[in-house]
Order: sequence, then structure tokens, then C-alpha cells
Amino acid sequence: SADEIARLCYERFDQLPRRGKPEAGREWTLLAAVLRTARSAKSDQVTKEVVSLATGTKCVGRSAMSPNGDVLNDSHAEVIARRGCVRYLIQELHRAVTGGDSAVFCRAEQRGKWKLKPGVSFHFFCSHTPCGDASIVPMTDSPSCGFFS
Repeated sequence: SADEIARLCYERFDQLPRRGKPEAGREWTLLAAVLRTARSAKSDQVTKEVVSLATGTKCVGRSAMSPNGDVLNDSHAEVIARRGCVRYLIQELHRAVTGGDSAVFCRAEQRGKWKLKPGVSFHFFCSHTPCGDASIVPMTDSPSCGFFS
């Protein structure tokens, strides 16, 4: 359930060291995460793991951007969580390709191809509505607004 996913994300965040976290009552940040769930083929057991977790709320200004590409420009939690998930998937694919036991990938029918293991899925969690266009919510439920047609 969505509540369980949120609980797992907050529990994982709480396990992290205090350093760098917002000061309670004075500061806040957005929390974003990606969870991997795996349903066992032999039973109804489902394992859940937070594979990427991030906090953050801003982009650096134009004056702080580096022409060398050595400064992280976008530090929104959603972006960092996505990057962490991509890194996790690359590590899991490498593990599978080199003969290790991947929690995510198995061989596909076509030679040289890989696929998600049966029962594996991913869920994205965000503690607040993302900023920008992703946070635009229609003010009316009128079919003419295009969102409900």
C-alpha cells in the first residue's frame, strides 16, 4: 500500500546519520525514494527494499554552474533519487552479466538481452508534490480543462 511504502521510506531516512538533515521545526526538505518489490513465485511473500533515497529542493543558479560539468546543477530530491536508481540498476545489470546473483535481472530469451525477473517492480515515493509543471493541479473538474476528458 502507499502508506507502507511511505513508512518504509521514512524509516530508512531515519536510519541515516543526523548530519545534513534539516533541523526539526525550523527547516524542511523534500524526500524522494525508489523502492524495489519482489513477489516470490512460490509464495505470496513480498520483499521490499529502498534502493535509492534522496533529499533536496533546488537547482544551482546560473552563476554557480560549471562549464566543465563538475557541479551538480539539479539537486531536487526527485532527480537525485532517479539518478541513484539508475546507478542501482546499472550495478544490478553488471552483477547479472558477470555471473553474479542479481536481485533485479535475469536472462531474456534473445542472446545478450536481459529482463526484469518475474515479480520485480519499482515504486517511486515523494513526500511532497514536485515543483514546476509536475505540481500544476487543475482548479476545476470541468471536462473542458483537458485533464478529465
